[in-house]
Amino acid sequence: MADTINSVSGTSNPYEKTYYTATSNDKNTLSITDFFQLLATQLQYQDPTSPMDNSELMNQMTQMAMMQSMTSMTEAIDASTATSAQTYAGSLVGQEVTVAVVKENSYGQEEPTGVKYARVEYVNFTKGEPVFKVEGDDKEHPLSHLVGVGKVPDPYNKEVDNEQEGPGGDSEGSGDNGEEGPGGAEGPGTV
Repeated sequence: MADTINSVSGTSNPYEKTYYTATSNDKNTLSITDFFQLLATQLQYQDPTSPMDNSELMNQMTQMAMMQSMTSMTEAIDASTATSAQTYAGSLVGQEVTVAVVKENSYGQEEPTGVKYARVEYVNFTKGEPVFKVEGDDKEHPLSHLVGVGKVPDPYNKEVDNEQEGPGGDSEGSGDNGEEGPGGAEGPGTV
């Protein structure tokens, strides 16, 4: 009998990451029409010996009006944000960008491991969030993988940081860009 229960967590793997996102639907959303129907029902069935207080009624109506205003404002901000993201993403076409190279870690999350430099070929808006494709790469990248426009130094390469530290932890800056470090030509450790 215990063989028939595959899982209690709703998945075959209890460690599998699942997400629930509350979305608006008929069962979890109260519209203004629903609110007035509830209010009318409440007034219809109230006790005549102790009727609803006028201030309580006004408070409920004010709260519903505020919720409607906040919902409208949130929708307007979401639309504005989406438009801004699309405009920004569209402006990247032809630009040289720095893109994070990611790999999946043991938890199934993307983890940056380095960067690559390339020009943006196109931006695709059909997948909801804008994604861009760079030259020489078959993969489309979300805007969250964009490190910067131009050649941004690799913030994920820890080996470069270790190589630049001299004795005693002094940063001598002998990077591959040909510039002298903060110590200058006459700094510590130079002859």
